[in-house]
Amino acid sequence: MFKRAVKIVEARMGLVSNNEKLITEPRYFEGQVMESLLTNIHSIAPIPFSDDLDSYFVVIDEPNIQPQVTATPKVLTATGDFTRYEKECSDNRYSLFGNLGLFFKYLLATLERYHGIYSFHASSMYSPSRDTLLLVVGGAGAGKTVFLLKGLEDDWRIFSTEMTHFRITDKGYEFYMGSLYDNIRLGNLIYDFPRANEKLKVEIPPGVSDVWGHKIAIDMGHIAAAPRYLNPRVTVVDARIESGRDAPIVKTVSRKEKIVKILFDNATEKLGPTLVFYDVIPVESFDAPDLMSRRLQTMQRFVAEVKLNPVKSVLAGAKNCMEGI
Repeated sequence: MFKRAVKIVEARMGLVSNNEKLITEPRYFEGQVMESLLTNIHSIAPIPFSDDLDSYFVVIDEPNIQPQVTATPKVLTATGDFTRYEKECSDNRYSLFGNLGLFFKYLLATLERYHGIYSFHASSMYSPSRDTLLLVVGGAGAGKTVFLLKGLEDDWRIFSTEMTHFRITDKGYEFYMGSLYDNIRLGNLIYDFPRANEKLKVEIPPGVSDVWGHKIAIDMGHIAAAPRYLNPRVTVVDARIESGRDAPIVKTVSRKEKIVKILFDNATEKLGPTLVFYDVIPVESFDAPDLMSRRLQTMQRFVAEVKLNPVKSVLAGAKNCMEGI
């Protein structure tokens, strides 16, 4: 068996397999491609393998075997013909180590269970002039990337393109940097935010016929914020972007219970649902009543203890998304 261990945010996880390639494949752990884990998380640091890690992710790659996943809080074991699945699946994001796959969901559960770190499905930026962290929450397709591109036209610096991590500590509350790679539509760069692309310096690939249907993975590390922020002022935006909308609709969310629900739902979005990976293997949720209870309590503390600017609900077009925030 081949073994390696990694540290992601604060989670210390062991990877074990009879197929070394599966647990070291560069496109998942290093690549600037759409399925890479680095489009979700900031870094994957190698650490020594030991018997006292937070959790273990075990992959048994065998042909002609019924695929199966079993998971406890400490160990996940996946068996199946993964060499074949890697070649045949329709979307490698939904794989063992893809950014919408099995390991990522188990990572989120590990962060919550052993470190009290919660992961918002949110892009985020920090503005030095405002001393403010902007947290843009929203599901897939909500338009979170649009806010990043608009912010780059001002003095905002990238803190995360996809997942923003948070926990409450003895010193207050702390935010941890997420991914600095983002999958961006070419149309947004060419037509909506050419000034942002002056900072990104992305070379538009030639010969693309449909710029709105084509995404590329972009490295924003050269315009990043600091890796961590302790007790910053925070602006939360519940975002929804619609193309062609001329006038934004910006509402202030004032009820604390509503704000708690927005945050709780968003922090549950990637961890809670079931998963079908490699098109053929269904996996139950890794969420659990004890995790949900602690998550809700943490979101209640977030609303009570974080230095919050007014929380905004925004329905806007791409170019006017920051108006009223």
